[in-house]
Amino acid sequence: MTAADVPTVCALEQAIFPEDPWTPGMVDEELRAAGRHYVAAYANTDGASGEIVGYAGITLGPDADVMTIGVLPQWRGKGVGARLLADLLSAAEAAGSERIFLEVRASNEAAQGLYRRYGFEIIGRIRNYFRHPLEDAVTMLRERADNTSVH
Repeated sequence: MTAADVPTVCALEQAIFPEDPWTPGMVDEELRAAGRHYVAAYANTDGASGEIVGYAGITLGPDADVMTIGVLPQWRGKGVGARLLADLLSAAEAAGSERIFLEVRASNEAAQGLYRRYGFEIIGRIRNYFRHPLEDAVTMLRERADNTSVH
């Protein structure tokens, strides 16, 4: 993703997270920040053209943190989220991240299932983490399986 994608990503934010979307300034700041990796998923399978249907981002370092994964409702259940997550995990591996954390709405069982399939485990709960609507977050962690790579 690039700064040119900010308007499109903000439109997706409105569609995916209407209660609490990121602003254009927030998206732009994330894209420009050091140690971040953001990726978009496109309607065309060539990976570089067509409408953006999802996006994801991660903060890299020894402890990486999945910042967001968003997929348009009509594209859910089609492997888009899995491809985005796989890209984030590859970036974390390349950066040498030892652990990857994320927070997900306690009610979002579909996302939790995806994360479990990729080796994440629930390690805790943060009360009232999400504000709109007010909801707890489940904290999940994936550690490097063999201390050499993330799979």
